[in-house]
Amino acid sequence: MYKSSQSDSRIPALLYFKICMSKNKMSVIRLIMALFVLLTVSSFSERLYSQSHRTISAEPQTISLDYDTRLPGSKFEWHREILPDENEVLKVAGEVSYVFEIDESEPFTGLSIGWNSDGDTHNADEFRLRVRSGVPGEEWPEWVHTTGYLEPGDSPSGLYWSMLYITPDGSAHTRFEVEITVPENSSISYLTITAADARLERDSEIEEKSRYQTDHSGQPEITSRAGWWGNLPAGELEPEYTPRQISISHAAVHHTVTANRPPNSAQVVRQIWDWHVNDNGWIDIGYNFLIDHNGRIFQGRYNPWLQSTDVQGAHAGNANSSSVGIALMGQFEPGANPQVGDPESLALDALVRLVSWRFDQNGIDPLGSGVIPVNPSGVQNVPTIFGHRDVSGTACPGENLHALLPDIRNGVNIGEPVAEEVPFDLHQNYPNPFRTTSTIPYELDEESMVEIILYSVRGDKIRELFSGLRGEGGHEHTFDMNGLSSGVYYYELISGEFRQMKKMVYIR
Repeated sequence: MYKSSQSDSRIPALLYFKICMSKNKMSVIRLIMALFVLLTVSSFSERLYSQSHRTISAEPQTISLDYDTRLPGSKFEWHREILPDENEVLKVAGEVSYVFEIDESEPFTGLSIGWNSDGDTHNADEFRLRVRSGVPGEEWPEWVHTTGYLEPGDSPSGLYWSMLYITPDGSAHTRFEVEITVPENSSISYLTITAADARLERDSEIEEKSRYQTDHSGQPEITSRAGWWGNLPAGELEPEYTPRQISISHAAVHHTVTANRPPNSAQVVRQIWDWHVNDNGWIDIGYNFLIDHNGRIFQGRYNPWLQSTDVQGAHAGNANSSSVGIALMGQFEPGANPQVGDPESLALDALVRLVSWRFDQNGIDPLGSGVIPVNPSGVQNVPTIFGHRDVSGTACPGENLHALLPDIRNGVNIGEPVAEEVPFDLHQNYPNPFRTTSTIPYELDEESMVEIILYSVRGDKIRELFSGLRGEGGHEHTFDMNGLSSGVYYYELISGEFRQMKKMVYIR
């Protein structure tokens, strides 16, 4: 169950020598020397590999998660008494690396990783992590690189935490490997990894039935908590704690540091809620709102007064007391993991509409600035629409989103979207679910080339359903699923640089 991993790559030992049939003794001597060097280098390579990737052999305490309080899954804990001594870990230039592998777990779609560290005090981002996950019988995928994100004083748990890891394709995995490299003069004294499963079928149907309608002046369409709650504890949908109403002066913009264009956005929100509440120890999800790549706005933190005022979240330290926290789903920092992306035009448009609504309610100038608390004894003057990094030592919301904040402020000021609207409207296929054939309706604002692509639930391209020139107006494309098994699939319409995706269910 717990075993050493296979190497990513071993140091090559390449020797080229020519054996000549000769009676000359020097040829024999050279041959013997060459063989000796080959064996020596090979032995050195094996030792170096063994030192560079040494898996912790101690079996953790395994805890089945209580489905009444959180997502299903498992929790693994390595306590001080079973953690390795200095002979079981890799030491390079004063740094120590721990490698933890679980080869058999309950299915999970996300991992939250927390730890205690003995020794010197360090910033969270001084701890470097590599994470990968998969299923038995398949090769390990590439590592996802990340760092520590929260420090012991940032949450009631009193632990360091890395950013939430979500399986790249959103599907369930059953094994994982985590490597943590700690700074010099530090060591791991406790590690906890929660493997939680946020999957839920028929998310789209629940979401469509659970929206706040735009019957309040200027309010954009918002998916309520019931629209993404799914299999989370029913008692936490409207929790017992009393939220703290706040009068906002700013909007804080974040990114979730999760995959761009997730196939199931509601699943991502559930995974974040579970991490924030059950691992970080917060009373609720930290963000007030989240926005996906299609421009869907999700209510985050519980707020019974959502149509008129905000409640204090947990997203920007002491700036929480006077700012609404809005997170765009994705990873927008170059050089970081998961793969960096650019905010989608639909997401930026939704951000502008959401902030415009809140700022109009509170009489806030989107082009202005003002003081906001940044530590227990100080304040800082920042723009009324600011990025998390402007008040804290973090890369959030990523350079690719932070660079767009001037355009976002202008968009809120003039009441227009940051980017051009998508020149088509993709509708839900019908019937759905279906057994034989189904039809995809869509509308074009102008004549254009259109592609419709079919994807698996893992995000793999299966086939092209249609490609061709279509005129302005409404169109339909009927297709079948010959040769495919029952399950959840996604279809995407592409026109120029614009694209939209929807989910469907096929039953054989």
